[in-house]
Amino acid sequence: MLIPNKLNITYTTVMPDGKRFLKSTESNAVSTEILTYSVLKEIRSDKTTVFAGENVRNAVTLTNKSAAKLFLNFFKISQPNGANYVAGSVKINGTAQPDYNPITGFALPDINPDETVVIEYEIKAEKPTKTPATHFATFDYTVNDPARGNVNYSENTDILSLKVIDNAGQPIIRDYTKSYYDDIYGYAYGYGCRNCCNCCNYCDCRNFYNDFYC
Repeated sequence: MLIPNKLNITYTTVMPDGKRFLKSTESNAVSTEILTYSVLKEIRSDKTTVFAGENVRNAVTLTNKSAAKLFLNFFKISQPNGANYVAGSVKINGTAQPDYNPITGFALPDINPDETVVIEYEIKAEKPTKTPATHFATFDYTVNDPARGNVNYSENTDILSLKVIDNAGQPIIRDYTKSYYDDIYGYAYGYGCRNCCNCCNYCDCRNFYNDFYC
């Protein structure tokens, strides 16, 4: 995003005979580019909910909408909670980079104005989580400022959220309770409902002995 800037000066000129004249003038126009808005960073996933043990393919798109070339570029992602990076799954603009690891990070080529780079990688959901598995990507780059020389920037994408549930619809929430009345013995007692599934958000407390599967 470019922010134009121009200086307006208004002043009064006093002549030898005492007459006063109001004057105004303008400076030359300069523009300041806000790179945070000009370097676009988008993170997305091919899934929003997965079973434990399932792979997810993520993609980060970097687009240079500024007038400056981006160089000394470096890309990395945060360690996802409840998930791990799948080795050898990185692609850059469709070309496989099996030796690259986004957790430790890797360098990217220069990105010219109006150029886009797409980084793809896979993560594997290791176990169900009560809260979504989250992570984000960080993009470090340098631009050459005519007034200041090389300037370094480090910016994050949005946070990507992934819900991980137990596979085969196995119940993993067991915090419901229900009172049970025994018609034969004539007394009431409580028990924990073991029949709750994250996959369908359904709980069946009618069966005391057997688990219910979605």
